[in-house]
Amino acid sequence: MPKYRDIIVSPAAEWSLKDIESFKSGTIGPANAGEFVDNLLLSSLSSLSAIAEDPTRYRFNAMLSGYGIQLRERLDTDSEYRVIYDCNDQTIEILIFVSMKQDLESALYRYLVVQ
Repeated sequence: MPKYRDIIVSPAAEWSLKDIESFKSGTIGPANAGEFVDNLLLSSLSSLSAIAEDPTRYRFNAMLSGYGIQLRERLDTDSEYRVIYDCNDQTIEILIFVSMKQDLESALYRYLVVQ
């Protein structure tokens, strides 16, 4: 089983977090939106230790698999967001955060993950 050394938050993931914060600030206020995004990122990072121990713990995203793209997703039922990530022998890369209520394919096109 590989040992992961690096955790990378991609530019698209950072952009998606900024969009989430912007959207949430209109509904729950700027301070609470910042805290929500911080918690979203921290919960994803804490789950990365589980991902690093067993990369197959979380499934491949079915929609992306239909395109021949093998990226895994972790669903956070508390926040209702999913994190799409990729991993290899050395690195775990968080690619994007997307609401489970949002159309995933549209979000991926928006952030240029799927072209």
